[in-house]
Amino acid sequence: MTIEVAGEPVGPPMEPPASLPPGRPFLDEREVAHPDADREVVFHADAGVFPGSFPNAFPVLGTNATPAADPHGDLTRDPAYGLFDPDHTNHTLRLGTVERGTVRTHETLPAHGRPFHLHTNRVLLTHRNGERLDPPIWHDTIGLAGGRPGESATFLVAYEDFTGRTIAHCHQLHHEDLGMTQTVECVDP
Repeated sequence: MTIEVAGEPVGPPMEPPASLPPGRPFLDEREVAHPDADREVVFHADAGVFPGSFPNAFPVLGTNATPAADPHGDLTRDPAYGLFDPDHTNHTLRLGTVERGTVRTHETLPAHGRPFHLHTNRVLLTHRNGERLDPPIWHDTIGLAGGRPGESATFLVAYEDFTGRTIAHCHQLHHEDLGMTQTVECVDP
């Protein structure tokens, strides 16, 4: 790409701002009120599950995992358990509520880090590996290291102005495409 600047310079040059606007206000954990407002997302990997060039399974386990094709079979060899199913809604979220989520890695392939991303909503990171952050930090994507034990992150999220279907997923494209994605539906209560 080539950028070509043309024309007379605009004067006077713009000065940097003397102050920045206030940040987004923090959420309060006391706003987490309804019974199913605590959710857990567990990024997992199982080696050698499938034949072919991409043999590893990358399920998302935890709260409302995608059901197994055979709940009584070997889940590490199940072609559906925890993997993305666009017809299955993993999480139904209510507009106007605040929820707490914990995302963690639980690795059998410890070299993999996991960037967690929830579409349409920023998350307020409140804890890392169980340790409270002071102050909490707003995030679009949260990075987690793999390993045993893997890292965890706890966050608050407010569902304010979007209804419809979206996704939560590992932001490594290869892992997302191989199953580390869940369907989220925001509904008006």
